[in-house]
Amino acid sequence: MNNSTSTLKLLEVFQKQFPNFGTNKSREIFRLINEISKIEKVPFNTILNLLEPTNYQTIKKALLQRRYPKTFHKNSLNAYYLPKYEIDLYKKAGILQKKFYPKNIYYEKDATNNELFTKTKTLFKNAAFKEISCLKDFTKENSFTLTDYNNRCDNLLLVKEKYDFFKKCPCSQNVVNCGYSIVNLGLGCIYDCSYCFLQGYQNVHGIIIPYNIDDYLVDDKIVASTKGFFNYTRIGSGEFTDSLIFDDITNFSKKIINYFKHKKNIYFEFKTPLIQERLFAAKKCALAGFSTAFHFDPVIYYDGWKQGYKETIDMIFDIVPNASIKWISIGTLRMPTTQKTVIENRFPQTDILNGELLLGKDFKLRYDSNLRIEIYKYLAQYIKSKKSKAIIYLCMENSNIWKAVFNS
Repeated sequence: MNNSTSTLKLLEVFQKQFPNFGTNKSREIFRLINEISKIEKVPFNTILNLLEPTNYQTIKKALLQRRYPKTFHKNSLNAYYLPKYEIDLYKKAGILQKKFYPKNIYYEKDATNNELFTKTKTLFKNAAFKEISCLKDFTKENSFTLTDYNNRCDNLLLVKEKYDFFKKCPCSQNVVNCGYSIVNLGLGCIYDCSYCFLQGYQNVHGIIIPYNIDDYLVDDKIVASTKGFFNYTRIGSGEFTDSLIFDDITNFSKKIINYFKHKKNIYFEFKTPLIQERLFAAKKCALAGFSTAFHFDPVIYYDGWKQGYKETIDMIFDIVPNASIKWISIGTLRMPTTQKTVIENRFPQTDILNGELLLGKDFKLRYDSNLRIEIYKYLAQYIKSKKSKAIIYLCMENSNIWKAVFNS
């Protein structure tokens, strides 16, 4: 029995026991039972059979208290996001690691005069090359579903970037802005990190790479960035794709380094995963005179989180020269509400949604503020115990959280 069939069977059982609940009430109670069943590893029917046939509000509060034991008495009922629980087996992510080799390469006409197009012709000889008018038209002509996202590595799009190559970091409303700016080296990633925001954000079923990066690596295009509380400009990539995963195709890193190495008081940052291999790479960079930085984002709360993140911090400072580390950011797991159901469908076995994620004023799901403060304090203090001179800052947090972490 697959997940979608199993969900329908459970829904039938639920509706027989509570036939008078309307659509919205059934949706909320059914979701709570499923989440509790997953977290506690207790059969759905066991939880259902323990429910007294009392009124809806009584049942909902009892289930909320069981599902959110640490935060239930601290928040209004509106803080608990309870969308329809619906799992479709065909939306599950295929996370087998394989070398990136697209079946189709879509390109705009002007791309044929670019070295990147020539490189893809050489690297992907068996791919089908197809000309498109522009990315906007391609998106309009091709519908997009979560299944398309799972198959995104089948398609590579070479397009001309016209607007969003350089922009300020899209911070949430009412959070402290660190002044970071973003260079957009593409959209899409071959990795399948269960927490990744791209799986709920990307709306093109392919990997997008701009072929005209040279148009933007010029002084009048790289505009002055807000420095925030840093005394220098910080620009980076890795927001909408891994900074280096396609570098064997694009060679963007060489162009970027050659441009920024002559700029004073500007730090350019490449962000990329696979921690141990990257730490040894960071060590080589540090020994060659480059600076390093690290981002704990998202920090995920789980049983044993302190020991897990302590070991990660130990690994960093054991491998990478301390003096090379300029800044370390910390941000806890957060997401738009729609991403919850995306993660459930793509990673039905993941535990990252088991935490008590609450609906915030910015309509994102986050941990309770007290838990976030506890996490930030612990990590910041442990980093400081390493005699680190790195600037430690919080990502996407309001001023009250900052004060509680750093001024107490």
